[in-house]
Amino acid sequence: MLGLLAAALPVLMGASQTDPPLGGTTDWREIYKGDTLPESAGWGTSKGENTRAEVTEEGLLIVDAGAEATQLHCYSKAWKANPCQGASARATVKVASCTGRSGMCLHVSDGLHEEGLTLYPDRIVLSNACLAHAMDTTDRFHTYELRICGRNILCFADGQLVLDGWGRFDKAAHNGRCLVMFGSISSPSTSEAVWKEVRYKVEFEPAERPEGTKDVIVFRERDVYACFPTLCRLKDGRLYTRFGTRTRRSHIDNTGGSAGAVSSDEGWTWTITDELLEDPRFLREDGARIVPHAQGWVYVDESELPRIEKEGRTWMKAREGTVAYLGEPRVRVISPEGETTLIELDNPCPSGVMSFHHASSFLREGSLWLTAIYGRMGEEKLGGVWGIRSGDNGASWHTVEIASPYSAGKGFNETAICDNGQGELIAVIRPRDESMNSYQCFSSDAGKTWGPPQDTGFWGYPSHLLLLEDGRLLCTRGFRREPMGVRAALSRNGGHSWELARDIVIRCDGRGNPGDNGYPISIQKSDGGIFTIYYINDQDNVTHVAGTHWELPR
Repeated sequence: MLGLLAAALPVLMGASQTDPPLGGTTDWREIYKGDTLPESAGWGTSKGENTRAEVTEEGLLIVDAGAEATQLHCYSKAWKANPCQGASARATVKVASCTGRSGMCLHVSDGLHEEGLTLYPDRIVLSNACLAHAMDTTDRFHTYELRICGRNILCFADGQLVLDGWGRFDKAAHNGRCLVMFGSISSPSTSEAVWKEVRYKVEFEPAERPEGTKDVIVFRERDVYACFPTLCRLKDGRLYTRFGTRTRRSHIDNTGGSAGAVSSDEGWTWTITDELLEDPRFLREDGARIVPHAQGWVYVDESELPRIEKEGRTWMKAREGTVAYLGEPRVRVISPEGETTLIELDNPCPSGVMSFHHASSFLREGSLWLTAIYGRMGEEKLGGVWGIRSGDNGASWHTVEIASPYSAGKGFNETAICDNGQGELIAVIRPRDESMNSYQCFSSDAGKTWGPPQDTGFWGYPSHLLLLEDGRLLCTRGFRREPMGVRAALSRNGGHSWELARDIVIRCDGRGNPGDNGYPISIQKSDGGIFTIYYINDQDNVTHVAGTHWELPR
């Protein structure tokens, strides 16, 4: 039935259990070899004083000599393990010392449950499951593997099942985390070990792409984190995209700036350009350029943090010495002569608001201008979605509520909006709880008021909506579970129901961190086919902007 069930069945029936040969043909999605620091291979890092890590001839040496708060040294990667399908993490380690729980540890969590295998010199322990196996972990390198599925966990040592945690993988995951982690994970404990290799895989159902699907690279450069592409069709028919070209693998640190690219053949070939080109949707008939948006991240010196916290702003550390906080909703008006006027709006969310990219969140239909923004409310930090709206072609502006932060328990954020071709506007909304499906709501009065959010029935985020020439509605979305990539769904009734039985797989070969994948935007080409742009991380750990040409099902 499931991968873990199949692996454990011989044990439960009394037969001997032997793991597949170490280093065999299993398709591990990520393999860290211990020959470079993990942070340079895309692993997140947590490290404190009196700890260190260095690459040696044997592998990665991690030493934790501190026993005070924050004195730990570990590495983590999000892996989007699906609790219903299972996942495995394997590490080859030689232990020197470990004084307490999680002092030297291999951790797994799947968004619902978590467990850590602590490697003591004389035993290995699944602490939450209260299981231990006596062995000498210091005499040589040993290979340990944790397999999880549902509420079950199995631990193998050198290919033999040694800890059977059937039904004992039941401790709630801290803050819903879903990741692999290794190293010193406990501040009070001290430890030392050499990690020769860490690998993991997530079980998933195979995905098949439509026949004739063809991929193109828009921008790919090693050591550049190319992300968040926009897409518009210019007045002359060319396609234009802008995207981040960051020097760090970060969604908050914008160091490195951005770049643009144009295509004269509907997305088949792309040329990098320094020219800043106008999305024609923002140009009013009198020549003014009008952009309704959230101020978004405001970058300031970290000395301003006390003020930011006093104001109750949402903030994050962007880089050394710099923090970013969320600003206000506003409308930027640039006259034909180049003069800029900022129209400040009442902020529906005192902690600050953020825009989703305009290719998805902005709608212009005649005198109606509407863009979606989002932010977090109250002590619970629940996410709400609002709109910046003008019904008189930009003469006046106000904010409207699209989805209340209190309407689905844990709130919402990035939102795509579109005319659904049925006399309504539709908004497809990313839930803050990413184990949930996307939600949607409708407006029948041109975005003044919105109905309650409803479950779409499909998983994946964030979304882009496109009304097709034949009247169907296309929702393209990032898919950050294995197999990672981009997917799409069609609706024949304006999004009130979706053809879930034939979800369209646009890409299914994304690797590494799930956060380095998605944000698709689709356009319909002159021949009726679809071009979808997005960013994705490949097997060489290069996050880049790519696109896919594909045909709609009949």
